Amino acid sequence: MDEHAEDTTLSVCVVTYERPAFVDRCLESLRGERAEILDVVVVDASAQACRPEALLENDTYVHAPELAGWMTRSRNRALLHARGAVIAFLDDDVVVHPGWAWRLREAFRRTDAAAIAGRTLNGRPGEETYDAPVGRLLPDGRLTEGFAADRPQRERVDHGIGANMSFRRSVLAHLGGFRDDYPGTALREDTDIFLRVRRLGLPAYFDPAVVVDHLPAPHVKGARFDTRYKLYGRRNHMVLLARDGGLASPALRRWAVQQVRDIGEPSGARARLQRAGVVALGLGFGAVAMLRQARLSPTDPVRRDAEADRIRRALADRAPDRS
Repeated sequence: MDEHAEDTTLSVCVVTYERPAFVDRCLESLRGERAEILDVVVVDASAQACRPEALLENDTYVHAPELAGWMTRSRNRALLHARGAVIAFLDDDVVVHPGWAWRLREAFRRTDAAAIAGRTLNGRPGEETYDAPVGRLLPDGRLTEGFAADRPQRERVDHGIGANMSFRRSVLAHLGGFRDDYPGTALREDTDIFLRVRRLGLPAYFDPAVVVDHLPAPHVKGARFDTRYKLYGRRNHMVLLARDGGLASPALRRWAVQQVRDIGEPSGARARLQRAGVVALGLGFGAVAMLRQARLSPTDPVRRDAEADRIRRALADRAPDRS
């Protein structure tokens, strides 16, 4: 028997907020996968409780309106209920391809993966081709993407995508769950946990066989890629780099310098002025945040606070069913 084979019982976690039609569609796509899934956990931060009909008796529905606007805290709440040895997270606006669960379990059976980033299709022309390495943190602080790429085989990555990501239970327990202090759109919370896995010296892979369609739902507040998104994106990216490499990180410095240089990229004075404003506010926002949340040396990847201890106890107490 493969040394990893006994560790693949699967929990699927979906967090949602005021998007019942989307979470219903996501769960419906899992119906044909249920033979491979131990349980599904839905954490719903909506104002009104509405348990999805597709959930089974063995599944868990958590109504937590106090978590509205805090997606990552909803992820951590889900960890208190998940029972599998592998814990997968799906965005509520994805639809899994047939065989998703079996292929995910197979990836953990056949590799030493601590984490798997699945292929996430957005319906964009040409997205199956990506010339750069998938999911890398570059020396200049930029992140490569490519999670829709049609690669011939699994490949090592530094980070993954939150819409379709999975972890060994033991790794999430050791880390103490997700860091839940990436505000706004929560951009970089998924990158953060993958980089923390890397800091432990454990491998993460992009697996192109573990496929979902990402059919983006509208944001409850604001619009995708609006000014709010850009400001929080810069703020959160600076915190991410400072935590991973320390406040003196060369990657952080190079990234900030490039942001300033990019002000001249748009054509037209008005566009450049707008870019300058967003960059200045975003870098200032990020500088204040990283001084509070990071230090000169890299931040310990393991959370050591009361909430992390609660998550750790929950993940240790629920021994997975080996059936």
